[in-house]
Amino acid sequence: MQLLSGTPRRSTIPHSLWIAKAVLVASCILGCEKPDLGVKPTPALTKGQSQHFALIQAGETGPARIRIRQQIDAGSRDSRAFFLMGLAHHWDRHYAEAANWFERAETAEPLYPPAAHFSGWALYHSGRSEESRAAFERHLKLVPTEGDSHFALGVLAIERGDLDNAEARLRTAIELQKEDPTRRHGHAKALARMSEVLEQRGGDLTGATALLARAVAEDPDLYEAHFRLARLLRRMDRIEAAEAADLAGHEAQARVESKRVRP
Repeated sequence: MQLLSGTPRRSTIPHSLWIAKAVLVASCILGCEKPDLGVKPTPALTKGQSQHFALIQAGETGPARIRIRQQIDAGSRDSRAFFLMGLAHHWDRHYAEAANWFERAETAEPLYPPAAHFSGWALYHSGRSEESRAAFERHLKLVPTEGDSHFALGVLAIERGDLDNAEARLRTAIELQKEDPTRRHGHAKALARMSEVLEQRGGDLTGATALLARAVAEDPDLYEAHFRLARLLRRMDRIEAAEAADLAGHEAQARVESKRVRP
């Protein structure tokens, strides 16, 4: 089941990560069986927890928090309850508060791998980059095949200027997601970020534009990738193509903005 963690909102990570298009496809928030790849299973939510999750998905975060708080105040120390409380705050961009709840979820039982991943993004949006990196690394110890955590570490590496690490992480994110139709958005945003690595590393505009073209073909709603593509095309004096990319970016942005209803 997908959690639209990039729900209708803009994050500080380019369209690439409106933080709710999360990883729960791979982590299986309702529980799933995994092949033996060192992946820790994600326990299913209880019936009541599934109802709380449905409220969060619907944007009813206030009622969800009230119900989850009642469960916690009644004595629950279930990691999934802590996680859902964090998720409700995360949904509303209360990232510092969300990070606190995800931290509690990580240290509670049963082991709930998505807590570490979401902790990483909540910490990232709180400006705590090193703690964010540590959280994503913890998640990959539990779910080494999660492309979105590799992507996140690639983003963090770009931001600190470690292009070698960024390239390695993004290549892994691309490989893990390229054959999965449920991960087209993740694959596309990894391609778009890889284009930044190429551009910064040596000014390979041809390679960077090719990656951006692949990214927007994969996910036409990546409007920031359209705009970056337009900028690079102008640098290459491909004015007509740049204008077309600019137009596509504005159309994509309008589509995305029209879907945003919260917050």
